[in-house]
Amino acid sequence: MQAPPPRTGGSPEPGPSCSTGCPQTSPSSSRPNHYLLIDTQGVPYTVLVDEESQRESGPDGASAQKKCYSCPVCSRVFEYMSYLQRHSITHSEVKPFECDTCGKAFKRASHLARHHSIHRAGGGRPHGCPLCPRRFREAGELAQHSRVHSGERPYQCPHCPRRFMEQNTLQKHTRWKHP
Repeated sequence: MQAPPPRTGGSPEPGPSCSTGCPQTSPSSSRPNHYLLIDTQGVPYTVLVDEESQRESGPDGASAQKKCYSCPVCSRVFEYMSYLQRHSITHSEVKPFECDTCGKAFKRASHLARHHSIHRAGGGRPHGCPLCPRRFREAGELAQHSRVHSGERPYQCPHCPRRFMEQNTLQKHTRWKHP
């Protein structure tokens, strides 16, 4: 199957199912179905729906199908079409949420909301370290930073004696040193 054309943005809107040129599968097959969708700017793209990948048991013991929606750009799989639609903006250059104070634009409303804090007093970083000039947006970030001063390393590697200040550093260590 040919790769979809590059998308220019907008969230996908369901279009007609593909009837010719796209391999459709029967319910007994384990191959994914292909659906043709059209984004908000009229650009068509294909979504893979793997209806056989996961099944859940319903309350009466019957199995209910769980659809999987695959991103046509990066092949990341989502359980719901709405999740795929929300994800699709990551592949576009569209940034519809603009800060009315400085003009900086963002792909998501939540990113703009987080950005607004920099325009508040203190630069949106109300949590100051008592031992150095660093300031943080969240109390949890300050707590994590305080380990720099205390030397605390609460994350123990289960495979060796190494300890880490941050969980993500432990995860990277485990992936590299203990595959």
